[in-house]
Amino acid sequence: MLRSAISVAVADAGPLIALARLDRLALLSGLFGQVLVPEAVFAECTARRDLADAASIRHACESGALTLCIATPIAATDLGRGERSAIGKALELKAALVADDLAARRRAEALGLITIGTLGVLVQAKRMGLLPEVRPAVDQLRAGGYWLGDELLRAALRTAGESDE
Repeated sequence: MLRSAISVAVADAGPLIALARLDRLALLSGLFGQVLVPEAVFAECTARRDLADAASIRHACESGALTLCIATPIAATDLGRGERSAIGKALELKAALVADDLAARRRAEALGLITIGTLGVLVQAKRMGLLPEVRPAVDQLRAGGYWLGDELLRAALRTAGESDE
């Protein structure tokens, strides 16, 4: 199977929850050689044990599709513990960061990290033949209340070759 050029990625909560809601967590392991989830991120994702996405994330970690890890958070008062831990682990390993939070992405990029968000994962998965279309996944996320900016969404759909423009 083809993989992206990124061999190790560290995931933050947003993309994990979004992909779990789509039942597409496997896209991460399809794109990257190893996907690490810091303990603080895992705790955030699974805090509501009654939610299906929490169970999916827990199962993915138990099955080895995602790998739990210990991470030293970076010092940043404007980010949550999960984001700080994910950035800290990505810096330690010189890995990519999978995150949707704009402040976290900006901080990570300022520190020299490659970042990719949920939309980027979906577009890359389509490019690699792991997902037939991006739009149905996006529509499902939005219908479930997941916020995706209009401009970013249009850009992603253009990149995926699914734009109406």
